[in-house]
Amino acid sequence: MINQKRYIDKIVRETGQTDAKFSTHPIDVGYWKLEGKTLATNEEYRKIIGMLLYLSTNSRPDIAASVSILSQKVQSPRDVDLNEAKRIVKYLKGTRDLKLKLSSDCSERLYAFSDANWAEDRVDRKSNSGYYCSVNGGAISWCCRKQDVVALSSAEAEFIALSETCKEMSWLKRLVAEMKIDVPLTTTIYTDSQSAMSMINNQKFSNRTKHIDTRFHFIRDKVMNKEMTLKYESTDKNVADMMTKPLGPTKIKDLRTKAGLTEI
Repeated sequence: MINQKRYIDKIVRETGQTDAKFSTHPIDVGYWKLEGKTLATNEEYRKIIGMLLYLSTNSRPDIAASVSILSQKVQSPRDVDLNEAKRIVKYLKGTRDLKLKLSSDCSERLYAFSDANWAEDRVDRKSNSGYYCSVNGGAISWCCRKQDVVALSSAEAEFIALSETCKEMSWLKRLVAEMKIDVPLTTTIYTDSQSAMSMINNQKFSNRTKHIDTRFHFIRDKVMNKEMTLKYESTDKNVADMMTKPLGPTKIKDLRTKAGLTEI
């Protein structure tokens, strides 16, 4: 188990949230609709985001999406962005006892969840990709990042996210092989997009744009060579869903538990 309780306490003290009330979720689910004034200086904001980035990449996948979204505003943060950054601190304060489970009894040795949030950013309309990878039932890798191209549909956004997940899984397979960990030749990626699965499994693609076509051939080859297999997982059970967008308290609690964050 990994727990960074002392570091969370340090963040709470340095951001002046010692007496603040707990937050049940890390970021407002309606964040994209918030409007505010640009701050005179970004010094305080950059400091908070820097501390949260370290935490989100080491032991707290449940705040990865929130921190990734807010980190895109470090150049010209607004007052609402600063408030949301402090909301994450309040959320961490209330969940400081959560520990990330690194391993458990699990029938699948290596698998991943993939998801995307289509065109949520109203500024550039680029989507967020997210994935969560597990070895022996324990979290080993997770990520939330903005896609580098504008997806024209939700299926396209999910397709790009799957290709990113596939690249990560290919690297992880080589890594665990070097560590003498036995994994099956074919590893599984779970997604909630049946349309993206159909595009890959049926080897059909209509939008012949270059940036999608290249990704298409990469992940198609992995599936055809039986290095990867795609399986459907409903959105409610897809752990990667919390890596792509703001979620309410009930859903974030369910998915973080599924990801291995527990209060044991």
